[in-house]
Amino acid sequence: MIALILATLAEAEPFLALLEAEKRLEKPFQTYGFPPINNRPGGLVIISGMGPDAAAAAAEYAVTARGVKILVNPGICGALSDTLIPGTFHWVTTAIDGDVLLQGTTATAPPLVLHAEWPHFCPARLATVSKPVFGGTPRIKLAAHADIVDMEGYAIARVAARHGVPCHLLKGVSDGATEAGRDDLFRHLADVSAGLAKQVAAGLERFGNKRRNLAARMADFVKVEHTLFSLPLLFSGAWIGAGNHWPGLKPLVLIALAGFGARTLGMAMNRILDRRLDLMNPRTIGRDLPSGGLSLAHGWLVAAIGLGFYLLACAMLGPVCLKLSPIPALVLISYSLLKRFTPLCHFGIGLSLALGPLGAYVAVTGGTSVTPAILLLSLFTFCWMSGSDIMYALQDIKADRETGVHSLPASFGPVAARWMAAGVHLVAAMAAFQLWRVTGGGLTAGTGLIVTLLALVLIYDERLPLAFRFFPISAMASLAGAMIPVLGGFR
Repeated sequence: MIALILATLAEAEPFLALLEAEKRLEKPFQTYGFPPINNRPGGLVIISGMGPDAAAAAAEYAVTARGVKILVNPGICGALSDTLIPGTFHWVTTAIDGDVLLQGTTATAPPLVLHAEWPHFCPARLATVSKPVFGGTPRIKLAAHADIVDMEGYAIARVAARHGVPCHLLKGVSDGATEAGRDDLFRHLADVSAGLAKQVAAGLERFGNKRRNLAARMADFVKVEHTLFSLPLLFSGAWIGAGNHWPGLKPLVLIALAGFGARTLGMAMNRILDRRLDLMNPRTIGRDLPSGGLSLAHGWLVAAIGLGFYLLACAMLGPVCLKLSPIPALVLISYSLLKRFTPLCHFGIGLSLALGPLGAYVAVTGGTSVTPAILLLSLFTFCWMSGSDIMYALQDIKADRETGVHSLPASFGPVAARWMAAGVHLVAAMAAFQLWRVTGGGLTAGTGLIVTLLALVLIYDERLPLAFRFFPISAMASLAGAMIPVLGGFR
């Protein structure tokens, strides 16, 4: 993701208007988000405040707290050469610490990325100082080593170099850094900032060539690969509905279509409703909506496509499925709202997945009467997903507490949350064992049960990365659990 760091709101206003940026945060820095348009990627505009210390803090915040991968520092500067006039634009080839130069010490320059994205800018050497330069001895000393002077660029470049992040320093000359420079600065500020904003926005278009194509971003938006791991639970529900036999190709295709549409709808709505929360969480800031990889309109389009596929499949599966279709849809649309007011939010996503095998069962039977086997499969699904989501939330405790998100780890702490998740997974294990019994037992199905139990245990192995324990290990628990009824008839 790209972040534009500017010192003052006056410099930033043309950028905000041109990029159609909206304010997202007030503290610790005023932060605006701008959407992708045509080939231009989205990103952030951060107002740092004046001076090297403020600029460095904003750059550190952008990289570490917001997951920014490219820093751009556009802003006004003073000319240290009489050949440079107000209204000219420059990309910085070298940035040095002007304060060190003024103290008579040799200054070092961090490495910078060459700025091919702005080929019409003129190259220039930059010195950054903590106090404005308006003529006198400071201007003479700096002019021996630099072409332009500002109060932020070097500090931002230094942070970028420390984190290995590309840094683009783009400057518009507002004054000659002479005794008359203060008046010139205020006279030219608006025009120079507006011209710089147009040039920078045009350059951002070239970053779009490096982005993934729209289809790839949409696929990642809804995590298509995760959908594949939910299909076995649906097929298992259909198997039980067919009396532990093959339910036929057509019903399975329609059930898969309904499952794909439902999960696409749920993931899209989750991303849409949580986009502002995702912006404030370092782990999720890189998601397509908060990072600007997709626009809000794209998100709604994905949700509409998912809903369309889901309703079409339900209609083709029969009148009972179509009549009951609003129930799962409402759960999928609204479950992400639970985190705003209850730490039991994890059970919302558990419920949304548990309705899957139950819906597949109804699709095959054409009725609403249920058997112990399908209830146990749904209970297993509910507890497996709910417990796993509690564990997954452990990595967001700090962000959840800061943003007011309710979760069991944030409310009760990591130790208590692990025990709660373990209790929920214990119920899932008991449901899997009972499912094995009522669907025929046997050694083959017992293999599926053993894999399920081992995967549930591995979720708590802290030697493994938490994200890896959630996917694929947790997903393997669901896959093996779904196979228990299918393998129940084999001895």
